[in-house]
Amino acid sequence: MAHVMHRSGSILYQNKAQTVTLIDIPLSISLSQGTPDHPSTDLLYSAPPLEKPHPSLEPRSIKAKQRVQERLSDPALTLPSFPSDWLSQGLAEIRAERPQPFCLERKFNRLLPARQKEDQVQKGRSHLFEENTRESEIKIPERSTSAWREPQGPLILSSSASTEEHRIFQPSQLINKVISNVSARPVLVRVGHSDRKYSIPPCSVFMLSNLGHREASHFSKMATKLFPEPSISAAPGQFDFILLDPPWENRSVRRSKTYASRRKADEDPMRVLGGMLGKHMGPGALIACWITNKASVRDAALQAFERWGLELVEEWAWLKITVHGEPICDLDGSMRRPYETVLVGKLVDGTFGRFDDCISAKATTRRLIVAVPDLHSRKPCLKEIIEPMMRDKSGYRALEIFARNLTAGWCSWGNEVLRYNWKGHWTEGYMQNDTNYKAKSREGVIAGEETVDGAP
Repeated sequence: MAHVMHRSGSILYQNKAQTVTLIDIPLSISLSQGTPDHPSTDLLYSAPPLEKPHPSLEPRSIKAKQRVQERLSDPALTLPSFPSDWLSQGLAEIRAERPQPFCLERKFNRLLPARQKEDQVQKGRSHLFEENTRESEIKIPERSTSAWREPQGPLILSSSASTEEHRIFQPSQLINKVISNVSARPVLVRVGHSDRKYSIPPCSVFMLSNLGHREASHFSKMATKLFPEPSISAAPGQFDFILLDPPWENRSVRRSKTYASRRKADEDPMRVLGGMLGKHMGPGALIACWITNKASVRDAALQAFERWGLELVEEWAWLKITVHGEPICDLDGSMRRPYETVLVGKLVDGTFGRFDDCISAKATTRRLIVAVPDLHSRKPCLKEIIEPMMRDKSGYRALEIFARNLTAGWCSWGNEVLRYNWKGHWTEGYMQNDTNYKAKSREGVIAGEETVDGAP
């Protein structure tokens, strides 16, 4: 047991090398809404955890197998892979040290009956849980042909650190503006005269907008105004950590329709960011980018790393498992894989390597993140994982692009950035500062207050 490092919070298991981590997704997002001085105690509604792997999609007929072989012969469509033995070894390590279940008990979304939820989640269609909640989102209008009046500075929500404030805004007042909550407590924002309320975490900044050239230019200017002074590890307007979750084009995205992907080259947000993001990376900054299991997507991400002068230093696999610790599908499946990938690049001072160097340089560090999946496209919050890697662990600056929720102390930017900060996605929780909480989170025995269907 000497190699085991137990941690409170959403990390249920992690070895000392921090190369194998078991994390609880809903709790990772819940905890990211607060600070050590003012922790969040609310809980995020979730989908029921998978009890068994998805049915196999592997081809059975001769013709189907031939089509798969033809597809795999195209390098652009080949599924990149992590070694199966490496994945299995990491999972076996967790099983040996961590008792079942492999996630904490969840609070289920009230908006669908429990029976329908269980049926849909077993079919791998957990994105259907969100259909009744999308009306809560703030709609961003189509790009206007008229002149865009650029805001002169960030909008400050609060200057008080003593009480939670309530602010009323029209939707147009929240769009295309950099908005900052400088308070040490959350600020509750109500949209118009409706009951739509959004909780803005303490010390957080966000910009609700599309990612076009003019929005990128505006954000770039505001970053310098938000951070006019240098920090221990970054110059004015620069960040130590940048996380991207681009809307890469794939079949899952088209089916779910949960967010728009960009197909035209001139609308590609990665190209838009390529013109401005580099100057906001602090010396030695880490940039993490989620990618799909498609070779052409990996190449596109590495080409973006090249433009930003980054060296590929780490690759992380998020392995999706059932509540009993089984991969949700075959590790070597030809149709889909049970993991998603994060490429981690580091800014190399004064050097801009070639694309070939990014993929042929010294061996990268591999880390395995294991978690029971939640709603469609909901990923683990990486805050607890990344903070130990920061030079200034308490004062680092972080930016998440294509974010779907805000994070306390971070900047967040995207066209769905307030999505999971709508109060309808949350319920009052039981994460109080009692002496038993740390033990409960490690043992995975925190119990919910509601029945399966969400009724109190």
